[in-house]
Amino acid sequence: MGKFFGCTLIILIISVGDVWAQQPTRINEEINLDGVLDESFWQSITSYPVVQYEPVYRGEMSEKTVFKIAYDDNYLYVGGALYYNDIDDMTSNSLVRDKYSQDDIFAIVIDGFNDNQNATWFFTNPDGTRFDFAVSNDASSGGGRSSRNASWNTFWDVATTKTNEGWFAEMKIPFSSIGIQVEDNISEMGIIMYRLIASKNERHVFPDIPPKWGMGFAKPSIAQDFKLEGLEAKNPLYVTPYVLGGVKRLSEYDATNNEYYYEDDTQLELGFDAKYNLTPNLTLDVTVNTDFAQVEADDQQLNLSRFSLFFPEKRQFFQQRAGIYDFLIGRDMVFYSRRIGLDSSGNPVRILGGGRVTGRVGNLDIGVMNLQTADSENLPSENFGVVRLKKTVLNDRSYLGGIFTSRLGANGNSNVVYGVDTDINTFDNQFVELRAVQSIDSDLPSAERTNFDETSMLRVSVRSLTETGFSYQTSYTRTAENFRPELGFVRIKGITQKYLTLGYGWLAKEESMFTINKLKAFYVGRFYNTDHEFFSYEKGLQSRSANFIWESKFKKIGELGMELVLTKEDIPIGESFDLLGKIFIPSDTYSNHKYKILYRLSETWKFGGNIRGGIGTFYDGDIIEFEFNPYFYASRKVEIGGSYKLTDLRFPERAGRTTTDFTSHLGQFKGQFSFDKKASISAFIQYSNVEELIGANIRFRYNFREGQDLWIVLNETSYTNRDPRAFGMPDLPMMQSGSILLKYNHTFGF
Repeated sequence: MGKFFGCTLIILIISVGDVWAQQPTRINEEINLDGVLDESFWQSITSYPVVQYEPVYRGEMSEKTVFKIAYDDNYLYVGGALYYNDIDDMTSNSLVRDKYSQDDIFAIVIDGFNDNQNATWFFTNPDGTRFDFAVSNDASSGGGRSSRNASWNTFWDVATTKTNEGWFAEMKIPFSSIGIQVEDNISEMGIIMYRLIASKNERHVFPDIPPKWGMGFAKPSIAQDFKLEGLEAKNPLYVTPYVLGGVKRLSEYDATNNEYYYEDDTQLELGFDAKYNLTPNLTLDVTVNTDFAQVEADDQQLNLSRFSLFFPEKRQFFQQRAGIYDFLIGRDMVFYSRRIGLDSSGNPVRILGGGRVTGRVGNLDIGVMNLQTADSENLPSENFGVVRLKKTVLNDRSYLGGIFTSRLGANGNSNVVYGVDTDINTFDNQFVELRAVQSIDSDLPSAERTNFDETSMLRVSVRSLTETGFSYQTSYTRTAENFRPELGFVRIKGITQKYLTLGYGWLAKEESMFTINKLKAFYVGRFYNTDHEFFSYEKGLQSRSANFIWESKFKKIGELGMELVLTKEDIPIGESFDLLGKIFIPSDTYSNHKYKILYRLSETWKFGGNIRGGIGTFYDGDIIEFEFNPYFYASRKVEIGGSYKLTDLRFPERAGRTTTDFTSHLGQFKGQFSFDKKASISAFIQYSNVEELIGANIRFRYNFREGQDLWIVLNETSYTNRDPRAFGMPDLPMMQSGSILLKYNHTFGF
């Protein structure tokens, strides 16, 4: 009898495993993309088994969820049946492409090259609004950069229907949009599907993925592998010409007449982008007279340090498989695409044209880019080149790579950077990272250009980072004083950095009000290369920070976190500076502390956002910080939000300090109205009393279909303080700059 039950159990386990590993169904019949799963093949396909990912891992699911996949020669079809016991629990807040607004969603994440690092992420809400992201770095964010790229777009379609039982979705995704690798008419890819019920903060997922990582439900390395057979190479060509017209106005100062005047510039531009799949694995992108008029303005930031601020890339051309070009050394980047087509102040520089090849050949990831810019007021005409290679070695989660960048100016200036890196998965979630990179810059004396010790950056790191259980990371990074990656982003040079973080997270019990709790502590110390000793944590100290963090995520009412920060910073003689350009900070050594708190409102509510606060000492003064980032989904058509950040600084009187107190106000308003899924208008208004500017970015978009858009964009920046900037000068004009632009683009497929 025992043997009988044992055999039965084995058979059941094998049967479940077979269902779980069921390959997508190949079909030959036509599909009517209407959001109704009534085609015969949908009825015959077995649904994939789903588990609850959150709020309780493998807990009882409150609703029935059905996932199905099919494919033919050209498309991957994804079907979802998303049921509700109470239809009032359905949430749909957005009609705007790529504007996720805490909706219920049905999603698929596809690792088309099966490289366990990069993926394309497609999802929709009950109204059939399309959202698509690109995933890089195995969905692990770090170094100030997100692994989720919401600016990436591609060609695909979806249809949904709603009934009193729930909502139903059909996706139609071209293989050419995913990017796949075909060998002997077979493509291997990794797939994750999930459903989010926003009103309950409940997520269902296939395959069975534990919530051990921040975005485990979109992590390519743990996707279910599938083999799709009978596929042939498809090499479509897409050409997208555009026409742009408008007027720009800029205020200028006339020294002769001691007055300001406006200079108007009428614009009429033509250009195009083209995309061609050289093979199913390699994509060629070509651009001529590249334009980014429709890109949303950068968020204003408050800089309370002596170092440069980082602004994320938002331009569409640089989003295609952007992760392949990553060469991150902590928070620094060897390749930072905003160096192309923008000057140091963020002003646009014309990109005459260029091209890019991205993809995968066998187990080798390839990224090659070359672009030429025109000369501008601040820069000569320049050529920018990047080559990035990453080869899978030892196992699917390890690689050996290299990078080469060049920036060549028409004035004879040149900057070349080359480097090698590896990230080895030794076992489980343990990784060892090694990176070495050197720059060769023509501005340095010839005898110093190739001195590796003075022009390089090195990093060694060991890590095991998970959301649950014990996690750690330790790293050692050395940046030379003359390391100059002119196509990269480096905050501080001439320093050696030691870093250690320890953390522990645990899932709460099913009856608990919490989902997960985390404790973390980290130390980062920076030391001047000239004085640093490897085993010393004091000699040559430039700065250090010790942070102690507690975070808890509630099942229903959001997230709460608290942090204690202890810092020490040395400002050498000769490097005194004006904080925010107003408060004199003299050379000295400063020890400070700060207490911080964060509350993130629940994503299940129509009104949400973050509330942050902090109080402590800052250099030889005191600081109080408050920040609120609210949003409100008034309806599917109306969304409003923004942010307000107050920073109050109080300093004692001392020699050289004329200003002791200052309160910074940084405010933003964002509003969006959707006429329907094709037409929308958005407003982004920013104010800063530090810059004494208020700016508006208003954009109207009509999306006829994928690749065919009409944009009307209004930009204006005005002075909030018009007092003369110097004695004897006139008052500033009301407006600093403004523009109104109209752009139309149309994609042709061949």
